[in-house]
Amino acid sequence: MEVFELSTLTLGRELRDRRESLGYSQQALADSIGTSRKFIVELEAGKEHVSLALTLRALSALGFEGPALSAAAVPTTRYQEAFETTLSEDDYDFALRLLGEYSTASLEAGRALMATAPKIRDKEYITALGAITRWLSHKTQTPVPGWAHRIKPSANPVFLAEKIHPVGDRMKELIRRETSPEMAELNVWIRDRDLATL
Repeated sequence: MEVFELSTLTLGRELRDRRESLGYSQQALADSIGTSRKFIVELEAGKEHVSLALTLRALSALGFEGPALSAAAVPTTRYQEAFETTLSEDDYDFALRLLGEYSTASLEAGRALMATAPKIRDKEYITALGAITRWLSHKTQTPVPGWAHRIKPSANPVFLAEKIHPVGDRMKELIRRETSPEMAELNVWIRDRDLATL
């Protein structure tokens, strides 16, 4: 557990370093706590007269805990590497299981655990991972990592189960009804309950 001495300059540096390690832009952090990017710039610069309430919200959004302001561990590249390996082998069955594991672990951690995009060939899957990461950020009320924020909607509807077997029209309609707006806006269709066990 990392603990640092508190001063506005030190606090600002720690916040900036943490934000960058999580892959969040200043604007994404500002949006997640209901403030302007200017506030985040001033906070990270160590300006002394910033809002305590907004500072506490920023600390919470970045995973700082308790009165000593210890920082929870920065997410590793575990899921990024797992998706890269699994999808390079076209193992879509295991990739679906991995989505559930990624979602559950992210919800338990209180933020999306993939700070950078995996390097995979399947453009539909990278769009789906971006959509799921946006959903996780919405569920945990944390900023959307930059890579997921930049994902564009898929030109064709993405039903990840179709990578394994055909999905009938009735099932597609059910999935569409139970898909969250964060995923639907990227033309990715998967039910919330299929993503996590929480």
